[in-house]
Amino acid sequence: EGFFSFELPRGEYSLVINHPNYGERDVKDVRVMGSVNTGVNLTMSMSGDGMIEEVVAVGTYIPSTATAQERDSSAVLDAIGSEQMARFGDSSAASALNRVAGVSVVGGQYAVVRGMGGRYIASRLNGSPMPSTDPMKRDVPLDLFPASVLGGIDIQKSFTPDMPGDATGGAILMNTKGLPDETMSKASVTLGMNDRTTFSDIGSYQGGDTDYLGYDDGTREMPGFADSLTNGGRDSVNYCGNPNNCLVPGSEDAIDFGTSFENIYDAQTAEAKPERGFSVSTGHLYDSGAGYYGAFQYKDKWTARHDAKLNSSSESGTYERSQRKVDVTGYFVAGIEGNSYDVTSKTILLRKTDDTVKTESVYNDSLDQDVSNVTLQWVERQYLGQQFSGGVYFDGIGTDEVKWRVGVAQTKRDEPDRRSYEFINGNILAGGLERRFSELTEDSFDLGVDYTTEMTLGDTTFLELKAGLDYSNKDRTVDMGRFGIATLDFANADQTGSLEDILDRDAFENGTYGFTTRTTDTDNYKATSETSAGYLSGKIDLGDWSLLAGARYEDFTQELKYPDAGGIKNSLDDDAVLPAVSASYRLNEEWQFRASVTSTVSRPGITERSASVQYDPETDDPLIGNPDLEISDITNFDLRAEYYFSDEESITLAYFNKTVDSPIERTVANGDGNAADGYTFRNEDSADINGIELDFRKNIIDSDSWTGFLSGNISYIDSEVTLEAASAQLEKRSSRELQGQSDYLANIQLGFDHLPSGQSVTFLANYFSDRIYATSRGDIDNEIEDGRVTVDMVYRWDYSDTLVFKGKANNITDAKVSYSQGDNEIESYYTGRNYTATAEYIF
Repeated sequence: EGFFSFELPRGEYSLVINHPNYGERDVKDVRVMGSVNTGVNLTMSMSGDGMIEEVVAVGTYIPSTATAQERDSSAVLDAIGSEQMARFGDSSAASALNRVAGVSVVGGQYAVVRGMGGRYIASRLNGSPMPSTDPMKRDVPLDLFPASVLGGIDIQKSFTPDMPGDATGGAILMNTKGLPDETMSKASVTLGMNDRTTFSDIGSYQGGDTDYLGYDDGTREMPGFADSLTNGGRDSVNYCGNPNNCLVPGSEDAIDFGTSFENIYDAQTAEAKPERGFSVSTGHLYDSGAGYYGAFQYKDKWTARHDAKLNSSSESGTYERSQRKVDVTGYFVAGIEGNSYDVTSKTILLRKTDDTVKTESVYNDSLDQDVSNVTLQWVERQYLGQQFSGGVYFDGIGTDEVKWRVGVAQTKRDEPDRRSYEFINGNILAGGLERRFSELTEDSFDLGVDYTTEMTLGDTTFLELKAGLDYSNKDRTVDMGRFGIATLDFANADQTGSLEDILDRDAFENGTYGFTTRTTDTDNYKATSETSAGYLSGKIDLGDWSLLAGARYEDFTQELKYPDAGGIKNSLDDDAVLPAVSASYRLNEEWQFRASVTSTVSRPGITERSASVQYDPETDDPLIGNPDLEISDITNFDLRAEYYFSDEESITLAYFNKTVDSPIERTVANGDGNAADGYTFRNEDSADINGIELDFRKNIIDSDSWTGFLSGNISYIDSEVTLEAASAQLEKRSSRELQGQSDYLANIQLGFDHLPSGQSVTFLANYFSDRIYATSRGDIDNEIEDGRVTVDMVYRWDYSDTLVFKGKANNITDAKVSYSQGDNEIESYYTGRNYTATAEYIF
């Protein structure tokens, strides 16, 4: 009569129904969960007169949605699918993560998960650990990964043995797109504008001919003469009257040295152009199971800060900061999927270039000085990776699978000819000028293998055993050359006016000025980190209960070398066994409860343990490493209750606690002079983090013409860091919150679809409360990034099967960005409203 019943082990299946009179119906991605039975209605057309017969299959049909992934996971998981990213208009992984419960993104790049920043977060791309493009941080800048190549993002908030041991706050698991389901090609064009920036005059300077591509054409390269004379800036340069010992002012070498640098210093203005971009993609799946998919994307965007003000305890004034951002993405995947195996190759090129101009004009009240600063900065960030992965599925001990992966990658951060200088009361401060050439290259290699077997022990009892090995190696090289100027003839030196006029050829021919080197012995370094790991876990399903237990062993080695400082080395070795225990209980088809207790670690980053003084790439604040940093041990406790209205609707409530022994925190330096203005890193005594997360999604309209949904989340996080003696003395407090952690985070999404016309509109709001931006010395309050609300809107119109129109409005309220210290607002600016329109053609 068309009623069928199947008893199947937990997993995903394809359901095929064939009838001689009603044809064949094929349903893919049928997900079976333990102890859950639901009905699925399938209709089949009669082959003769077109009559309809209904067939009911008893089983579980859960589409591969983000909600289904969260429901079926063994851990506390938040999933973002590619459909969600498209629906909400996400441009990168960073913007997508901003909507996740308990997650905030600082500076548009770096995730803070459950109040914990980069050193407590593990990021992986297709299962491979990620090298970083930031010399100051170990976490990955998430704005580097465009949503166009991502197939989904999982944020696993509770540790399991198959995850990295430093995934304390969470593991950010990014997966790029795989083989297509069918043959399809797309092309799109995008235009955009900002109501404050576009067509207005913003900061600029003379660059190269290929700036629009995001590649410097050599204009900013270190001059060959300066490179050979100073060994890339490593050798010191002195001026005197004896040509055998040093450079003679006004000599041929001194002139060539000074004039070898491009005499480009002045900040100019240019009209900001509209945002423009395009993308193309194509893919094909053959009957054999082989296929490919390729995509390319380009974007050119101008941004600026408007009405920017500074008002610290000692200085007040205004500044302007503008950026031209050029993004280039290339992606290609090829592979084959058989009945019992799959093999995939993924090649990824991600580039992001920022061309920045910042001018600042302030008055220093305590010194009675008018101070003007200019910074010209060009930064190219690049990720290039090649990954191979595959799986074999067979009947062995039970239903077995072996998955493997091998990956090589290189990240680069190239900052050629960063120019910064300062005028005081209209006179150039020679000691304040610097031209910096820096390049970071990090090469990584990783491989891993995972073995899983599933066995049926009874009618409602299933056992899953999992074991695996991981290996990763990262080699980082940082090359830096820093140059400045020295006033050689004060009596005749011109110190006012345009810097390009002050440092013209006459200044070097007359011997009034001369270029020098400022590179220190520890500016250049090489670093290696290596992790070898193995894990074993077992999960048993006992009807309504699922229990998981296991452990991960990690052996970690990190070494820093300073080739210009007599071969100074700094090493760190560690091995750890990290246990994990979790349980879940399914009360019925709707309710599910989870609990877990785990142990993780947090290891110091490379530059945090360095023996050198580095400089923050954004603020240029001195960062003083601490070679004595120790590894932090963390105990994690998680609880979560989940209620599922349907396959796409749910509400969850989670509680978590993390206790950190010897947490590493960025804090004020213990020193005088310039050192007192910088920051260092210390192991504090302890930290305790508690939080509650509420997450929901509900369909609010479901008619023949309209559908609508409401989703969102709210998080409350409380943390306390107990400071060790030195930090407590310098900060004049015994405890404080974690840096970058907001007490409250909230998101709301409201969406509507008009089915007959193929149109949809979504409104999004995001809120974070105040968070510590930087700690302060003495009785001065910490610098706080003030909380704010941003509101966005996304529109989509599927005009036909081949033509789609999209529109986005970001930061609709033009929320003010501000920082405060006590009751004083020390910095504020506006970024304007962004509008973009996209036309997509499918063929």
